[in-house]
Amino acid sequence: MEAKIIAVLIGYIFGNFMSAMFVGKFYLHQDPTKFGSGNPGTANVGAVFGKKAGIMTCVGDLLKTLLAIGLVYAIYRQHLLIAYTGLGVVVGHCFPIMNHFKGGKAVAVMAMTTVLYDTKAGLITLLIALFLTAVMQNLTIPPLVFMLLFSFYELSKSVEAGVIFLIITGIMAYKFKKDIYDFFTGHGKRVDILYSIKKKLGILK
Repeated sequence: MEAKIIAVLIGYIFGNFMSAMFVGKFYLHQDPTKFGSGNPGTANVGAVFGKKAGIMTCVGDLLKTLLAIGLVYAIYRQHLLIAYTGLGVVVGHCFPIMNHFKGGKAVAVMAMTTVLYDTKAGLITLLIALFLTAVMQNLTIPPLVFMLLFSFYELSKSVEAGVIFLIITGIMAYKFKKDIYDFFTGHGKRVDILYSIKKKLGILK
């Protein structure tokens, strides 16, 4: 139990490093929470300040998750603690004490956590989410579907791990609550990633 608590605490500490705020302060010289949706995350930073800033934010969130999980695993060498550490990073990212508990939605954090915990299942569910994103042209429902699929799959193998991932899914759903409401009331923002890819490749003029 002690190791699990420490894993969550270490994850929370790393989660408090808000990549969006770091990129905003040292690269953009602006506060990303003052623009767009106000969310200090990859999607908002990328949408408002451009792809480079969005990628930098995403890489930062992926890296902090990798470092937190790597540190805990190096200390305890227990696979289950990957999930506990991921939970800590998610809570720290979504409710960072260093940013007055106003954080992001942890999509990148969970992508890294799931792949590190179960690489095959993580990648498959991420591909499903990517497909849904292209079809639905939406950035809200696919991440939640991805986490539900992954959580129930892990639940079939380990109740404890599955419950942890379901808790994380619940936290993400809470952070997405406004977006979920907008989606089901027909006011959700549409993102056509296929159009963006085609335009990038020069297929569309």
